[in-house]
Amino acid sequence: MAYNIKLRLETVEKEVIYVVLGVNEEGYREILDFFVGEQESAYVWQEILQNLYQRGVKEVLLGVFDGLLGLEESFKAVYPKADVQRCVVHKVRNTLSGVRKKDQFEMAEDLKLIYRSPNKKLHWRCLNSLSRNGSASTREKWNLGRMSWMSSLHVWMIQAVFEV
Repeated sequence: MAYNIKLRLETVEKEVIYVVLGVNEEGYREILDFFVGEQESAYVWQEILQNLYQRGVKEVLLGVFDGLLGLEESFKAVYPKADVQRCVVHKVRNTLSGVRKKDQFEMAEDLKLIYRSPNKKLHWRCLNSLSRNGSASTREKWNLGRMSWMSSLHVWMIQAVFEV
């Protein structure tokens, strides 16, 4: 995660706070590292990840990102065996941005059924039913974004293990 905040040192300027959040084997979230830096970039994230690797974080199962250009490649350079997925919040926002305002609430509720599915069978059922429901324009927009949701299925099954 990266947060843009106004920080007062000698003058008030916007700075980025980089935060690396991990989930341990018991399912607890931990802040692994953070620092104040300049504009967010994949290059800076790669340096942070290399630092973590050198400090002992040798294995990562899953990287979750917001879609920053080059971030996935930077992550894979340090942790090549890990799975990656786009953050569910960002994925939902991206999907809803192409849906008419009056259909967004219904679509958001349908998307919850997909990403909260406890197993593959229910996940596929929800994916397929969403393709058949809603207005014609909503279905059309959904069919364009459907592949993105389908590609994340195996990763969500891993992630479900850590949810409390």
